[in-house]
Amino acid sequence: MGIKTSAEYLESLKKLKPTVYIAGEKVEDVSTNKFFQPSIKEVCKFYDWTNDPEKRDDFVYWSSLINEEVSFWTHIRETKEEFVDLLKIMKKNNARNFCSFCMGIGPCVFWATTYDIDQAKGTNYQERLREFFKKLQREDLRFCLGVMDPKGDRSLKPSEQADPDLHLRIVERKADGIVVNGAKMHTSTAPLAHYIFCAPGGFLTEEDKDYAVSFAIPIDTKGITFIARPSPCPLNATQMSNPASIRHNMVECLTVFDNVFVPWENVFMAGEWEFTDRFIHYFSSYGRPVKATCISARTDMIAGAAALIADYNGVSKASHIRSKINDMVISSEIGWGCVMGAVANSVDHPSGIPIPDISMSNAGLYHTRLRFVEFLGMLMEIAGGVVTTMPIEADFRNEETRPLIEKYFKAKSDIPTEDRLKLLYLIQELTASRFGGYFLSSAICAVGTPETNRLEVLRNYDLLAQIENVKDICDIKT
Repeated sequence: MGIKTSAEYLESLKKLKPTVYIAGEKVEDVSTNKFFQPSIKEVCKFYDWTNDPEKRDDFVYWSSLINEEVSFWTHIRETKEEFVDLLKIMKKNNARNFCSFCMGIGPCVFWATTYDIDQAKGTNYQERLREFFKKLQREDLRFCLGVMDPKGDRSLKPSEQADPDLHLRIVERKADGIVVNGAKMHTSTAPLAHYIFCAPGGFLTEEDKDYAVSFAIPIDTKGITFIARPSPCPLNATQMSNPASIRHNMVECLTVFDNVFVPWENVFMAGEWEFTDRFIHYFSSYGRPVKATCISARTDMIAGAAALIADYNGVSKASHIRSKINDMVISSEIGWGCVMGAVANSVDHPSGIPIPDISMSNAGLYHTRLRFVEFLGMLMEIAGGVVTTMPIEADFRNEETRPLIEKYFKAKSDIPTEDRLKLLYLIQELTASRFGGYFLSSAICAVGTPETNRLEVLRNYDLLAQIENVKDICDIKT
């Protein structure tokens, strides 16, 4: 019962009636709307993996919550070994499929926060979260994350904004629940999920306690509006011209809450501002190694593409090209090594989940994501300017122009021109397309920016201990 098929997922999607706008139009049925088809295909792919005999060992787990098999995306990782397993699956899978929808870890880290609040305040938030996860697992439901607020003027706290709704907030407390107003940004694939899970986007003070709110509700709850951005996959995508975006194609959303009622059983934080720092700490500890794994895997992809196009072009032995590819490999290994080190140095939280080392994981992500930007440029350099000037697939399929393209886009004599074109189209998508911009943005901005990585490393690194070591070496007593 905890594992659905993609057909069952599509049927469940038809039963939902969210308020959705995309490309200037209101959507009556996301399951049939043309702009959502590429993204629906991707979500269906995740359901298909759990039902694929060759992939189920990676994407099916046994849940101690419901004593049934559950999917990769609803499972709580309770040990270091399970978290390492998740990361290894991502490392292997993302180098070929771009994405494993890793941000499913979001509610998992709230597992620790709700425990902390309950212990200090005598609340029952974790029991509510536990029951929510049981529902997700039994029905194999999908959720999207709403963490980032619009923020408005970044120099002002949420309660100081000219418009109080620029951070999601509680506007009314009732006997049976709360009412919220505001919005969340970057809610990936939101209209294709069953639930949206919201949590605070930053540290809060007592003056901002109404903004300390976390909950999960169905996406078609009254008062929620999704303004969606089409995925970077063209509507007429083909395997040859769009080998990247045809595999990774999420719609992104602005999600607006207009006096939305949330019943207490779905509320996991309501005013406990002093615990927002813990949530951000836990989220960083989990989200940064996950993202570093993703960037490492995508760097592996870039290294593979660079090596292959260098071979096709007949320049694989050039020392400067070998050096560039070597840099890609080293960066990928550094990021992956930091991820494994962060998990190895995890601290077991009393709620039952491991909390990875925050400094090590942030250092790994900071290094890999900045080098990743550099490597995209290297990949384009190795492939050549043809990446942005080559004919489109339609001309290659035209009987009159194909012979000319076959002749003049030939490189090494033993490599079919079509194979070289396929690879060049991939490199074009990665480096010089709308998808390329999305690909780059997800590396730089997802789960916080490089500057947040720097701050977390500095905040958590014991620099004073190193100062004392140097003083000891120098026999400095003061």
